[in-house]
Amino acid sequence: MDEPVERDWSKKSTDEPLWEGPRAVEGVDLSGLSVESRGKASTILEAMEGTQFVIFLYGESDRVVAPFALGVSSKGNPLLRAYQVEGLSRSGKGEGWRVFQVEKMEKVENFEEPFYPDEFEFDEIYPWIYKVFKML
Repeated sequence: MDEPVERDWSKKSTDEPLWEGPRAVEGVDLSGLSVESRGKASTILEAMEGTQFVIFLYGESDRVVAPFALGVSSKGNPLLRAYQVEGLSRSGKGEGWRVFQVEKMEKVENFEEPFYPDEFEFDEIYPWIYKVFKML
């Protein structure tokens, strides 16, 4: 009997991709989302066009994020991949990369303050979103 092969399953952004890039969709079609999620997604897309921060309430905390990818999960749930610059999660995590469920976001607003995408280390190969509507 052969010895089991020990594998390193950890993924690093410098490794070769497991697939060829994110699953980008042709154009932005928000019609599959609820009316409320469409409004939130539209606000996020507007902010992404101007590379501007987005502010919203998530749980019990205000969050300020730099939005980098908007799309849906494999089950069709709208998701935002963003770098959080202000706010705390229930676990106490502050600044860093997060995936937010758009349906759980409240009071979504374009903060109208620009950010510079090159200042963040966004991994375009692994946006953590199944189908991408828009990505910076």
